[in-house]
Amino acid sequence: MYELLYIVPSPLTEKDLPIVSEKVKIFVEKLGGKILKEENLGNKKLAYQIKQNFRGFYVLVNFEMETEKIKELNNKLKLMPEILRHMITIFIPKIGVRKQRISKKEVKDDFCELSELKNPKVVSEKREEKKIEEKSNKKINLKNLGEKIDDLFKI
Repeated sequence: MYELLYIVPSPLTEKDLPIVSEKVKIFVEKLGGKILKEENLGNKKLAYQIKQNFRGFYVLVNFEMETEKIKELNNKLKLMPEILRHMITIFIPKIGVRKQRISKKEVKDDFCELSELKNPKVVSEKREEKKIEEKSNKKINLKNLGEKIDDLFKI
């Protein structure tokens, strides 16, 4: 199962979205895929300007397709002038989260064992423990707080 997120430029109106969605649906079906869910996420501001556009309509599509055909779909979407950007990711429906890659830096920061890297839940739990530990270390007792306030008001 895959997830496709694409951005339609804002000069096109919301009335034009079904036309673009239909083109994407035709591409997926021609390659033997099946669309399971399609969701319009709305008109949002882009992080940076793309082809003189500051806003765009985000559309999220969940679909099934053979892995070999994904590259061909990717190439067809690149050629569509109605789509500013797109991204295809693997979606794991049982867990309900996107497949994540874990960088070596995150491994160092979290002190995970190699066997734990196979399970993203373990990594996220370790991060949560680390955050809780950092918060508890930041507690200031009243005596130290009073001294810090006195230091601030000294001229």
